[in-house]
Amino acid sequence: MAKPTHSIYEGAAGRQLRFDFPQSWQALKFDESAWYRNTIKTRVKAMDLVACLDATHWWIEVKDCKGFEADSLPRLSPSDPEEVAVVRTWAKSQGHDRAVSIQRAKPFVVDEVAEKLEGTLLSLAAAVRATPVQTDAAAVAPFARAMDAAAQWSVVLLLTWNPAARDFRRLAMRLRDKLRQRLVAYNVQCFVLNESESAPHQPWTVTRVKP
Repeated sequence: MAKPTHSIYEGAAGRQLRFDFPQSWQALKFDESAWYRNTIKTRVKAMDLVACLDATHWWIEVKDCKGFEADSLPRLSPSDPEEVAVVRTWAKSQGHDRAVSIQRAKPFVVDEVAEKLEGTLLSLAAAVRATPVQTDAAAVAPFARAMDAAAQWSVVLLLTWNPAARDFRRLAMRLRDKLRQRLVAYNVQCFVLNESESAPHQPWTVTRVKP
């Protein structure tokens, strides 16, 4: 008999992924939680999903690139696209470089995950400090225990990709190494996975919902 689970859906209609967690786990779509949405959202970004069981924590950020692999490549590189350099050069030639900040349209995905992790931490710190009557804060407070020194904390970038693509494993390893470097201060395990892969001791599964 299959063990009971509870599910969380991520993504737009027609491109949804279903995450199944054991019933014993607490899991939450953090960036849609009432605490984050109503109190914190205008200040910081947040991870897609957080889950925990006792001292074990998994935080998950989803980037659904399947079918759009070529379009997604610029955000998977730490280097700015060539177009950004061209515009910066032009702005400097016109004397605008001190008055105008020219940035890539979408940040490097590793920087984005780090920003969302740090925003989630800030949101949780605020929830722990909130008054007990704030039930929205109480709903997310258990996930703040990821900050405990003894917590086993894993961060996953779920990067959906064509599983037949030969470049994915090399791409995932490069992004994982960059993510480890970026998050070294937090003492977390980092994984970059396709939807068809899993990390050691991963307690959840992911399934693409058919339209």
